[in-house]
Amino acid sequence: FEHLALKGVDLRIPSGSFLSLIGHTGSGKSTLIQHMNGLLKPTSGSITIGDLTIHAGKKAKHLKSLRQKVGMVFQYPEHQLFEETVEKDICFGPMNFGIDESTARERAYEALKRVGLDKEILSKSPFDLSGGQMRRVAIAGVLAMKPEALILDEPTAGLDPRGQREMMEMFVRLHRENGLTIVLVSHSMEDVAAYSDEVVVMKGGRIYLQGTPREVFAQPEQLQRVGLDVPQTVQFIQRLEERFGVTLPKDRFSVEEVAELVKQLVNKEADPR
Repeated sequence: FEHLALKGVDLRIPSGSFLSLIGHTGSGKSTLIQHMNGLLKPTSGSITIGDLTIHAGKKAKHLKSLRQKVGMVFQYPEHQLFEETVEKDICFGPMNFGIDESTARERAYEALKRVGLDKEILSKSPFDLSGGQMRRVAIAGVLAMKPEALILDEPTAGLDPRGQREMMEMFVRLHRENGLTIVLVSHSMEDVAAYSDEVVVMKGGRIYLQGTPREVFAQPEQLQRVGLDVPQTVQFIQRLEERFGVTLPKDRFSVEEVAELVKQLVNKEADPR
């Protein structure tokens, strides 16, 4: 039942950048991100994070250091909560890595502020919180480790639209204010287009497309060929092309940019000269 999930992937992620990984189910996204903090080890080649390198076929050293540097937020991270209180849950990770209890408590309070929650909930059971609060507590537990990079696997799954927006805005704030490197796996093309510095499209365990959001989403036919949607604004532009028989740029993602494009099109139709 062995299966080669990644094939010839050559990828460099600059520190402090925001990179998104997209691709249909089975394309290799989740396998790739699990190599980034040593949950999986390469069977050939190597992976380097900062000054730490994992080589295929060699015993991986310094995995503890690596997992402090790279925090992993899986889908539904609230399912990993287990302690009696919010404070104990957030403190668990740092104390497991040798941080003393007093420092861990300071980190818990600081991490809670960074995810937008009040310190009053530190003494509450995490299971008495709302779903959105539970997810923020779980993320605070990762942030309390003071990672240099955050790997996010569908972090807004299961949230309502407002919760999704607030969650993504929180990650963007952490990225900008704290210089965190972010690697996002998402099916939301709107989020990918709005927040990423770079987008990597996976197909069959390989990199299929790579570039800025404007470069990648300007190729809707290529994306649709591998079963991916494009942002709704790009879909709207495609419908305009069909309706008016014109060719329009596909690198407009915000509503304001598309409105300006429609305005130009209407003015041109009104004045055919």
